[in-house]
Amino acid sequence: MKKIVLSCLVALSAFANELSYEAIMAKVGKEAMVLEIGASTCRACKKMKIIINEAKYSKPDLPVYVIDVRENKEVAQKFKIQMIPTQVVLDAAGNEVDRHIGGISQEELLAFVRKAQGK
Repeated sequence: MKKIVLSCLVALSAFANELSYEAIMAKVGKEAMVLEIGASTCRACKKMKIIINEAKYSKPDLPVYVIDVRENKEVAQKFKIQMIPTQVVLDAAGNEVDRHIGGISQEELLAFVRKAQGK
C-alpha cells in the first residue's frame, strides 16, 4: 500500500514538472541528458516513466526527459528511433554517446546520466 501511494505521489509530482518538447529540445547542446523516447500508449514506456518518476523523486534535478514520439513525430526522425522505448544519452554538446532500446532499471538509468555527464 505504501509503495502504491508513493508511486501515485511521484507520478503527480513529475507530471507537474514535465517540460514541453520545445523546452526539452532547447536544452539539447546546453546540458548533458538522457532522453526517454516512447509513447503514452506503450506498456514498456509506461513502466519506464514510473522508473524515471521514482528516480526524480529522490533527485528532482535529474536530467532525464520523457518525449512522446506520437505527439512529437519529428523526434523519431531527428534521433532515428526505430523502436520504443529508446533511451538516448546526450553529452553537454548534444552529441549522442550511447543509446538503449527497451526498458532499463533505475540503476541503469542513473549510469546513463553519469555517462552523459562524462563521469
